[in-house]
Parts: sequence; C-alpha cells; structure tokens
Amino acid sequence: MNWQSDYLVFHRRMHEQRKALGLSQLKTASLIGVSERTYRNFENGTGDLEGAKLFKLASSLGIKIIISDGVIADGVN
Repeated sequence: MNWQSDYLVFHRRMHEQRKALGLSQLKTASLIGVSERTYRNFENGTGDLEGAKLFKLASSLGIKIIISDGVIADGVN
C-alpha cells in the first residue's frame, strides 16, 4: 500500500469507530478541539487535520496508530 491508500483506510477506520462508539461528528469534533465542519471535512476526505489532532482523535476513539518502524503511538495527552 502507498500512503494515499493508507490515509483512506485511516479515514474509514475513524468513521467506523466513531459510529461504533455512538459519537456524533459534533461530539467528536469537540473532543479534539476542532469545529464540526472541520471534522466532517476530514472524515469525508475533503479536509485534513494537523498531526496532533490526528493522534488526539485516535486516542479519543481508542485506536492506536502504529508507525512503520513498529513504534506504537497511543495518542496525545
């Protein structure tokens, strides 16, 4: 896989996990400190989030991000 396909998988996984947890886009956006529109754009692939927000999102959803060298990043406190 290349980085673009990995990124699309990431978007889909975030969406699926958010729904599984019963969180709205508005609630998820507030958890990571962005507007609902910014989060909605990220989730549908038309916008990006800064790196720290991506880690905070993953942490908020209980998802670990595994870096290619095998290091596991649990999120941002």
